[in-house]
Amino acid sequence: MKKILLVFLLLFSFLYAQEDANKSLSPEEKMIYAPDIIAKGNQKSGFYAGLGLAQGLLHFDSSLMENKNYMLDLAVISGYNINEYLDAEGRVLLSIGYDNGVDYHSWGLFLKPKYEIYKNIDLYSLIGYGSFKAVGIDDKRINMKHSGVQVGIGANYKLKDNFKIFADYIYMGKDGSALYKANRGSTKSSALTAGISYDF
Repeated sequence: MKKILLVFLLLFSFLYAQEDANKSLSPEEKMIYAPDIIAKGNQKSGFYAGLGLAQGLLHFDSSLMENKNYMLDLAVISGYNINEYLDAEGRVLLSIGYDNGVDYHSWGLFLKPKYEIYKNIDLYSLIGYGSFKAVGIDDKRINMKHSGVQVGIGANYKLKDNFKIFADYIYMGKDGSALYKANRGSTKSSALTAGISYDF
C-alpha cells in the first residue's frame, strides 16, 4: 500500500511540475519546444480525405492494332499534411463506368510537394509508387497490369471550413506484355481526376 501511495505522489508531483512549467513558457517558447507542424490553414489534426471522379485511360498498342479505353473511376483519397510544403497521400481508383468491358482499378502511395502560387491556390506534384490492373468483365483475353513509379501534377483551391477542390493528372506507367483481345502488346495508363477534400 505504501508503494502504491508513493507512486501516486510521485506521479502527481510530476504532472504538477509539468503544468507549472507550461504556464511559465511564453507563446514563442512553446513554439520552440512544441512546434505546430501544420503551418497554414485551420487543420485540426493534419489528416485529410477526399472523393473524386477520374477519367482513366488505357492506351494499348501492338503490331496489329491500337486501341484507347476510357473508364469512369471513383477516386478515394486520404493523406496527411506533413508541413506547409509537403503531404503524404494514398489514393485508389475503382471503375464505375466501363469501356469495352474493361474493369479497371489502381492504387498509389505518394509524396506530394506543394507550393502556394496565389492566395488559396496550391500547385503540387505527386511522386510515388503504385499499381494498375485492367481485366475483361466477360472477356478473359483482356489482362493489363503494371507496378512501378507513378508521377503527377495538379492544383487545389482552398474553400471555407477546411474544404478544398482539386484537379490533377497522374501517369501510372506502362505494361510491356499486355493482353488485349488475344493481341500481345504494350499499354500505358493515366488518370485525370477532379474532386473535393476535407482537412480534419
